[in-house]
Parts: sequence; C-alpha cells; structure tokens
Amino acid sequence: MVTTLILITFAVLLAVTATAYINGVTRAQMNSAGQERIRFYKTHVWVEPLANGTDWAVVAFKLHNLGGKSVALVLIDVRSWEMDWFRVYFHTINETSEPALTYSDLNYFPWDSMTGSSVTIDGYNYTQATGSVYVKSGESVVVYIRAPEFIYKDNIGTPVSIAVGTTNANFFTECVAELAR
Repeated sequence: MVTTLILITFAVLLAVTATAYINGVTRAQMNSAGQERIRFYKTHVWVEPLANGTDWAVVAFKLHNLGGKSVALVLIDVRSWEMDWFRVYFHTINETSEPALTYSDLNYFPWDSMTGSSVTIDGYNYTQATGSVYVKSGESVVVYIRAPEFIYKDNIGTPVSIAVGTTNANFFTECVAELAR
C-alpha cells in the first residue's frame, strides 16, 4: 500500500515537472526576439449603402508589431478575399510626433475619396500600397482599405473577418460591420 502511494506520488511529480519544463521552453520560444507578434486594435468595417442600390465599404484597423523583428505584410484578406494593393492605404505612426494617433479611435473616411497615390485622413498622410507593407519592431501602422469585395448592407451587424499574412504567419481578427457615418 505504501509502495503504491510512493509510486503514484513520484509519477505525479514527474508529470508536473515535465509539463512545467515544456511550458517554459514553449513560452521562451514564443516570446523570443525572433518571433512575429502582431496585435490588431481599433478595427472597423463601415458599410455605405448608396441610393442606386450598390453598397460600398471601408475597412480600417491599427496593427502593432509586438515581436522582436520587422515584418512584411504580404497579404491582407477581408472576408477571405485577398485585397489588391491599390485598395490599401497605410500610415506608419510616429510615436514621438503623433502620440494621439496611437490611442485615438479611427474615423470613417468615404471610400470614393480614396484615390491616387496618397490621401489625407484626419490630418495624416496615407500612402497607397504598391506591394508589401513593412512594419518595424515596436511600430504601429494604420490601414484603410477602399471598397473591399463582398461587403453589403446586409452585413451590417454581423462579424467580418480580417486577416493579415506575413512570410511566416497569419494573424486574424473579426469585427462587426457598422453603418457608415
């Protein structure tokens, strides 16, 4: 009886030790300087129903690179539909001169005003993407997407998926579509 109790106690202690060791190794790898970690915040999907029966949308979000290395955003998906780069406008936040932009919410900007190689939204200059968007470690970037496919007024009040892909990982979030203005 005592021998059985000693063997069970030893087995439990061995299992707990092995679990703690594996957990520590995994956490160290996940938080190491070489890992990619991106956080979405202030995410919006605005839908503008037009009188002629067409509906247009604008998607906006902020990304913060929490990882220890720079990342290249090689694709952006909205509702599992890869966005063409000419629809994507981005602004890298300067933490020193633009601290308010880091914490402020994003405002709706009309889809039909997003034309050309750059546009001014709420006083900040946004550049039209021509390919991958690069975000350094610790930096934040604001992204506006003009007229993504397959978002209609029927989507107002329902979750819309947004994904960002880098060369090594995909990051995913959802937000509820809202009426523009």
